[in-house]
Amino acid sequence: MNPPKHRAAPLLLIGNDKARSYLLELLQENNYLPTVLATPQDLQQALKKETHATVFLDCEVATQYGGGIYAKIKVACQSCRIVLLCDKRHKNHRGIIREAMEIGIYSCLLAPYEDWEVLTMVKHYPRLAALKDNSA
Repeated sequence: MNPPKHRAAPLLLIGNDKARSYLLELLQENNYLPTVLATPQDLQQALKKETHATVFLDCEVATQYGGGIYAKIKVACQSCRIVLLCDKRHKNHRGIIREAMEIGIYSCLLAPYEDWEVLTMVKHYPRLAALKDNSA
């Protein structure tokens, strides 16, 4: 019998150091437990354990690994939400955004990212404080 799949934290595959640090800090400050992954392969392995997940990708990762990354994510976890982080001031990001939206990603956030935008993407996850309260 397979163990039940669950999701306790968002997954981050973000190439831009500044964006990754911002998201990690923001989520941790708000008692979420994000998981930072280094490669698409690491992400696929993590997603195989999940029935639902929210994956934050940035345009740097999408550029490096190509548009096929979205399909690979969906194969690993059909019901996962993909949130793309981009900057519309970069001309090449516009094409990446268009491709991602046509494929059907969940959301695209444009820099500079507002805290409320990011937190809205993960509000359905239990927070660390709530998990500690429930285990007591």
